[in-house]
Amino acid sequence: MKYEGVVGPLNRWVDALRASTGESVPYFDPRAATQGVHVLVLLQDPSGEAQLGSGFISRDNNDPTAHNSTLAAEAGGLPYSRSLHWNVVPWWVANPAFPPRSLTGEARRAAPLLAELMDLLGSPPKVVLLLGKQAQKAWSSMLLDAPPELRALPTVKAPHPSPLAYNKTDAETGRSNKELLNEAFERAVEMSQ
Repeated sequence: MKYEGVVGPLNRWVDALRASTGESVPYFDPRAATQGVHVLVLLQDPSGEAQLGSGFISRDNNDPTAHNSTLAAEAGGLPYSRSLHWNVVPWWVANPAFPPRSLTGEARRAAPLLAELMDLLGSPPKVVLLLGKQAQKAWSSMLLDAPPELRALPTVKAPHPSPLAYNKTDAETGRSNKELLNEAFERAVEMSQ
């Protein structure tokens, strides 16, 4: 099913990315966005599970970040059929097959790819949900050279759903990151109606 439906053209693009970058870029989940990309959910980079395990960016991956994303989406009422999950760096930065590299450096390398993805989506998402500071920085960086219609896209910012952040308290608000994440998914749903 990897080349069928909404994600079919995107996964052909992933094939091209794999060939041009030498990276093992995970594919988009064929179960996602079957009713269109109303909400684009962006994280920083894939987990080892996505890259070396399932081979897909999926809410169903066997890792805590995917699990926490699923819980937040369910709490916020965001159906998988209306959302697409991706990463600002489409390959696993900490992959032990490569020499150590920085997330910041890889985000700069991948910035043009995020712009390509937005072009490939055809019609832009109604809202972009940015999970974590790295996704937020990369999005802002990409917008510097983006056309006006991309700069006008509404965004929602939220903490990263990794286990390192999920159970912590936000220093600014004194509220749990889990609660803030759930609210961000709910706000993205409201904005995408």
